[in-house]
Amino acid sequence: MGKINEQHLMDEIRFDIGVKDLIKGKLVLAALGHVSRETQKEALSEVISADDGFAIPLLAGFVAGNPDLAKIFPHVRETMFSKVLDNPDILLDAIPTSNDPAAKILMTEIAGEIRFDKAVPLLLDLLKKEKDVRLIKAVISSLGMIGDPSAVAPISEHLYSNNRDIVMAAVRALGDIAVPEALQKLLDRLGGETDIDHMIMDIIARIQTPEAVEKLNEILSSKFVHLRTAAKKKLSEIGTMSVRVLVKNLLKDNTDLIIHSLNVLGDLGDSAAIAPVRKLLFNEPKDPNIRFAAYEALGRLPLDKNAFTLAAGLEDPVDNVRDAVARAIDHNYNPVLAGGVRNLIRSGNALALKIIMTVINAQCENIFLDLIEEDYFKIPAVRYLSTKAHPDVRAEFSRLLARAGYKELSNEITSKEEAYGKGRLKVFAVDDSRMILNIYRAVLHNLGCEAQLFEFPASAIERLNIERPDIIFTDLNMPDISGIDLTKAVRRLFSGEELPVVMVTTQDEERDNNAAYDAGVDLIMKKPFSEAHIKDVLGELKKKQG
Repeated sequence: MGKINEQHLMDEIRFDIGVKDLIKGKLVLAALGHVSRETQKEALSEVISADDGFAIPLLAGFVAGNPDLAKIFPHVRETMFSKVLDNPDILLDAIPTSNDPAAKILMTEIAGEIRFDKAVPLLLDLLKKEKDVRLIKAVISSLGMIGDPSAVAPISEHLYSNNRDIVMAAVRALGDIAVPEALQKLLDRLGGETDIDHMIMDIIARIQTPEAVEKLNEILSSKFVHLRTAAKKKLSEIGTMSVRVLVKNLLKDNTDLIIHSLNVLGDLGDSAAIAPVRKLLFNEPKDPNIRFAAYEALGRLPLDKNAFTLAAGLEDPVDNVRDAVARAIDHNYNPVLAGGVRNLIRSGNALALKIIMTVINAQCENIFLDLIEEDYFKIPAVRYLSTKAHPDVRAEFSRLLARAGYKELSNEITSKEEAYGKGRLKVFAVDDSRMILNIYRAVLHNLGCEAQLFEFPASAIERLNIERPDIIFTDLNMPDISGIDLTKAVRRLFSGEELPVVMVTTQDEERDNNAAYDAGVDLIMKKPFSEAHIKDVLGELKKKQG
């Protein structure tokens, strides 16, 4: 561009302002990058002093089209914004008549920023007609900021756009509007792309209205693993507000929903959940997975003096459930509970021996130390630790006894050395519940396997890069990395012939099962599992491998 006569430029901008010629005015401002700073300042001052109806679209074009100069003169944007606040109705004419795409987008965004509800019909009309992706995004975002419920349906149509940016703008806008209809539209969109799903979940959780919490609660029944897992996490993060909806789930005839709800109530640790969980157990649910989850939740809740009711759970016929009961008792141990445990094991019968093994395998240190001087507990406990317990458990209780001053007993349970691991089947067990991992450790040890336990799937994947076990058992529902995700990671490293994977779950959903098999799972095993179940699975895998 040749040298510009700065006086001619000033004469032109003054003339354009006088006759309100926006097109020529825009051309003059586009040339400001080629004149002195003083002339730039003078020309902008002339525009700022002009009639608002002329100045607003012209300044919008300058700010949007000349970002570098707009940074040098930040007052220009501020002045334009002030003018819009004083005369917002100007946008009703300036937006649809503007031939400058950048200015049109900026003025559309400003309509949203100032919550200009009179612009809603105009914006909805633009949403129907416009093809420019940038403008569509700006319109959707502004409608979201204005928050008019009438925009929910038109915005929702863009949830299924082929353009990812438009989809994300629609998700955010519906989250901004946040009326029940908007939340339902977001829920209906779930089950597509995982990252969009997580974005929707984040938005719903951030709203934190009773309606939003109810919607998150609905997702606990989703057929998609990653959605159920995300919903549990978000309900936990919300906190006390979630308790009300979760305890209502305990009354429903839906095993999986009850279990997921109990998991979250345990995470929350709110005392308001104690009575509903106890009531659930009082009604003696037939499904042992429900009983396990209920006792596990109680073990993480601040139980009061009525915790003595826990002791009866030690008579449960299912090993896993007794483990959960023992941990809950240990966490809330008091003289009343101690009396209940003593009454159950004093007889020395088969149930008493099972309870003693449960106390040890579940690593219930409070119960163990309280009863260790009672012969009816000490003799079978020391015998089990010395001969059958997992070496890690034996070592842990040896250290516990030594710290508590029982040096002779500590030495007695460690006196029998054991060659551990040689020639044994090497098994990885992955579960986000430490209690379940303790059960794996005891059961696999009894079956002559060498077990490595992983509370975090990422740690198991890391270990697989340097070591291959003979079999992997993995939970389905885990935060961050699900059992299906873990299986896919395993299959990137090893084939099914090289490393069988067993999925372990409380659920029996066809979609979950199909997704697991598609990911490369070899067998699916239902919780709660026993030593016999694991033994059968190991035998079946051995047959498959010939």
